[in-house]
Amino acid sequence: MKDIAPGWYTDPADPSTQRYWDGQQWVGKAIASDATPPEGPPEPEPESESDTANLDAEDPSDPRKDPFATSPADFKRPTSPIVERAPGVTPPPDGIPVRSLGVTVGWITPSEVDRILHGRTLANPGRRLAARIIDIACLLGLNLVINGYFLYQYFATLAPYVSEYTSGVAFDDLNLPTSELQQQQWIMIGIALALWFAYEVPSTLNGGQTFGKRLMGIKVVSLAPASRDSAGVSEGSAPLGWGRLTLRWMYLGLPLICFPFGVVLWLLDSLWCVRDKPFKQCLHDKSPGTAVVFTSEVDAPPESSPPATDADSQPESDQRGK
Repeated sequence: MKDIAPGWYTDPADPSTQRYWDGQQWVGKAIASDATPPEGPPEPEPESESDTANLDAEDPSDPRKDPFATSPADFKRPTSPIVERAPGVTPPPDGIPVRSLGVTVGWITPSEVDRILHGRTLANPGRRLAARIIDIACLLGLNLVINGYFLYQYFATLAPYVSEYTSGVAFDDLNLPTSELQQQQWIMIGIALALWFAYEVPSTLNGGQTFGKRLMGIKVVSLAPASRDSAGVSEGSAPLGWGRLTLRWMYLGLPLICFPFGVVLWLLDSLWCVRDKPFKQCLHDKSPGTAVVFTSEVDAPPESSPPATDADSQPESDQRGK
């Protein structure tokens, strides 16, 4: 059949009709066998609404299907809240820079930030620092109680050698029990990490707050969407979960293993939220996708009220007279 020249021929499936052969396949609508066919191929058949609906439902890979169509009404163009930085891309007029390691990677609008936060107000660094200081004080108290015995054993082992050193014995001549001291150090560090995890992760999982955050009126929330409806719109935020909070805690807890050098990491982590945009995240908020917000608008900083109008400034009696 492919060797046959294009033209009108009797339809093999229905000899009482004729159809147009384009050299590859039958196209167009069949006409009666005794009718005079047009000179060229027939006009393409218009697609009915039912055909278009079947196309959308059955063959999403068809090139005729527009993935960004605004009709039907329940289909919405999937958009990213972040305008990625690329050559030729113009940032939105009200765009907030999104930075990664100090480099701007894109922009996000204030309306998108508000949508992701569901109207909640981000906590300022001062509140976060105060909450962390309270939590550190609580952890130090717990460690004195739980780790106190091991701390006593550590100094009891070290005390004779300190006395020898202060009496004039050279440090190289001291026969320090290095392995015993290191073992005691690792026991205390392990207990301190376990206490920190037990103090921070379960309480944050239950309500997004440690004791310090509860006193400061702030809490941890997830920035990840929980789910999407049929229109592709997210419905709320994903739960924090053990995995997300464990990852968040690891950025804080693991530097304790390389103490005191880990203090540098703690400082860098804590100060990161001062200049971070748009969610004021510390480094330990980045990977798990969390942010810290005020628990209520009462705790949030007050916004400036709009100026009073002339009508508002007039006495009530004058307004009734009008």
